[in-house]
Amino acid sequence: MDANHARTLLMTQHQAIRTSLGRCLGIAKRLRTGDADELELALALEGMRADVYQHNLSESALIRPLLAQGQRWGDLLIDRMIEEHLAEHVAMWTVLEQATRTVAFELEELAEDLDAHMAAEERTFLAPHVLREDVITQHSK
Repeated sequence: MDANHARTLLMTQHQAIRTSLGRCLGIAKRLRTGDADELELALALEGMRADVYQHNLSESALIRPLLAQGQRWGDLLIDRMIEEHLAEHVAMWTVLEQATRTVAFELEELAEDLDAHMAAEERTFLAPHVLREDVITQHSK
């Protein structure tokens, strides 16, 4: 897959995660006030976990090979991606794998962290001025 298609796919996945997260936040708020049950949130969280998991797989499969082509800066970006992603992913999954009721009370903080994580990706290796075929080709010389 070329850089432009990879960027489009990953940005589309970000939007899907944001949509799932918004749905989960709404249900979690209702659960905390007694207007929703745990099963409703559990099902929504299952969908969000699937979106996040698929996005993580896509990033690993698509971004690393593309950035590695940019020999002068690819390794630096890959090192940054791995370092930041591993820590952030572990923290995120630690929250998401808790009991549903516990997640309901921790989801707002996780949402802020997850949104900041995706925004950082969009400013760095998913930025249009970075993840483009011509830029990658230029840095591979």
